[in-house]
Amino acid sequence: MRDPAGRERGERIRESFVLVPLLGMAAALPLAALTVLIDQVVTWFLAASADLEELRSALESLVESGNAVLQTAGPATLTVLGVVFSITLVALQMASGQLSPRVMYLFTRGWTAKVTLAVFLGTFVFTLLVRYAGGLLGDDEGDVPFLPVFSTAAALLLVGASLVAFVYFVDGTVKLMRPTTVLDRVGRETLRQIRALPRATGPVPRRSKVAPLGESCTVVRSRADSGVLVRIDTARLMRWAARNDAFVRVVPDIGDYVAPGTPVLEVHASREPRRLDRAAKAVRTGAERSTFQDPAFGLRQLADIGVRALSPGINDPTTAVQCIDRLQLLVEAFAVVPQGERTLRDRKGTARVAIPLPQWEPLVDLAFTELVVNSGGQPQVSRRLMAAFDDIEEAAPEERQAALRRVRDELRRTCVRSLSQEVVEFALTPDHQGLGGNARAGGAADAGR
Repeated sequence: MRDPAGRERGERIRESFVLVPLLGMAAALPLAALTVLIDQVVTWFLAASADLEELRSALESLVESGNAVLQTAGPATLTVLGVVFSITLVALQMASGQLSPRVMYLFTRGWTAKVTLAVFLGTFVFTLLVRYAGGLLGDDEGDVPFLPVFSTAAALLLVGASLVAFVYFVDGTVKLMRPTTVLDRVGRETLRQIRALPRATGPVPRRSKVAPLGESCTVVRSRADSGVLVRIDTARLMRWAARNDAFVRVVPDIGDYVAPGTPVLEVHASREPRRLDRAAKAVRTGAERSTFQDPAFGLRQLADIGVRALSPGINDPTTAVQCIDRLQLLVEAFAVVPQGERTLRDRKGTARVAIPLPQWEPLVDLAFTELVVNSGGQPQVSRRLMAAFDDIEEAAPEERQAALRRVRDELRRTCVRSLSQEVVEFALTPDHQGLGGNARAGGAADAGR
């Protein structure tokens, strides 16, 4: 299993839109130096050998066309890159307006856009350096012109790679404008984070604010800028707790807004802990939430898309049904996550860090309440919701049924208020497709419960 420190480093790389393009530009430097060096050696070798006069003459005839390729490739890639990303920003604005502004992070986290930018910028830097080096070496050679054979070949390969990256980039951008693609990506990422949470093996008590017996409690306050709690650096916090022989409890939930000076950690230790500022640095805030360590944010996005689809301005109940498809899968996965907190232990088995886990009832409300309230007059949505509630009840333990019964009752009241009596029974019949699927037998009995 991947260690938490490695996962956190990988997440920081994914969230950065600068690192990969900069690496592409940096990789162009040694590549340009290598190809220019090889071309210089080939030029010297051909100039020193009289037997290769014909080959040198043939290669010299290619110098002009090779320089033309190098002169055109760099500026052309940079021009195309500017046009492509300008169009992409317009497409992203359209997608965020139709779906949700919170889907914009999918573009910054995706590898396609970063790799495309890295290839285009790398090609531009490579051709610029080769042209400059070729001019210097060509002046030094005098009667023997510099032959950029390998440099031109590498530039052509980079141009070809840029074209391939461009095709994949356009394909990914077009897919990002499709609701199903966005929903699938959000659902997969959220499900991956849910499966990283512990599984319930028995009744787990809710987290307690009482300090362990015989130990003092030190409250650590946030020293970062105000923002949303996006990440707990568990590796840093574990190391700090082990050095101070302490137990650390994270106070806010992932996704909470944290202002400077807000209590973020409770440190329980038998002696006064040192360097509390290092412990505070483990609590990372940001401008917006991320699905990493915060699977509830995935449900928030899906619910937002579904509610927007049900708004009078858009009126797209089919998209709302597609959101419910993913929400049902995620809520069923949450059904086996224990209530309370996640306790991390060191190699000796000593509990060091406790992080709050997402709670069942708030997650059910987050996933379905807004959709239920806005589903009035949409039998397609209410039928799909009833089918989702039935399936989740089969997967959830008995002690978690109350939250599902509550949203089911609210859905019945919403349908009664919004629809005529003749349509209510139809609207409350479970149907996995909303409309057009094989409605479950006994749906009328369910509607009357």
